[in-house]
Amino acid sequence: MLFRGVLLAGLLLAQAQPAPTPAGAQTPAPGRGGGSSFISAPADPAVLLFHEAWTRPMAQPMVQSSLGNAFLTLHIYGNAAEIRKTMHPTEDYTYTGETQSNWAITVSDKTTLWDLSRDGRMRIKTRNSGYRFTHVVIKTADGRFFASEEGSGESTAWIETDYILSDLHWRNLMMTDTPTNASNQRAPNPNRVPIIPTSKGTPDLTRVEEIGFSDLMGGGWIPATSRVNFFEVYGKKTPR
Repeated sequence: MLFRGVLLAGLLLAQAQPAPTPAGAQTPAPGRGGGSSFISAPADPAVLLFHEAWTRPMAQPMVQSSLGNAFLTLHIYGNAAEIRKTMHPTEDYTYTGETQSNWAITVSDKTTLWDLSRDGRMRIKTRNSGYRFTHVVIKTADGRFFASEEGSGESTAWIETDYILSDLHWRNLMMTDTPTNASNQRAPNPNRVPIIPTSKGTPDLTRVEEIGFSDLMGGGWIPATSRVNFFEVYGKKTPR
């Protein structure tokens, strides 16, 4: 009986062990994507396109001269008067706690577009509060806007996050207040920029005109705001 018990235990243990991975096969990584398509380092890797860390002094509203890179153009969506480039003795950052509606901050290069496909990425340094998540926002050369589902959450200290744009999940971003069907009870307001994520989107990352960020929410003063100390973008320049 003792022998039979040991034999049965051995069989059960063998059945519980995972099957060995065939030689050369990749083990899927955890997460919604089901694994990476990484095989080897790219032959033509993305390069740093810009590092934007703002300039002094404090400015509200935030203005073009708040950018440290003279070749970049600032774009503010929403009520620009409510967005501040603030400062403290040792740090500068964007502050959106006074916004009363959704907002977005992006930049562009008037001389070129950006190819942010493959290993193109954005690195962003944030310190958010009040359940704010800073999402990547892009505008492609065809005039469409997109926001990433992924975002940098709140933290008690500054954190840096890398986003590989081709690995992100995107939403189409509603930027104009237009009717969608005949049963609308409210008349559209052509002067309103709602900045609302809607259906799933598939942006053309080979031709990006603007890139930036938004928490897709109005501000709640200091207890509920997004703060961005810097962001930088890696990719390739491509002709307009």
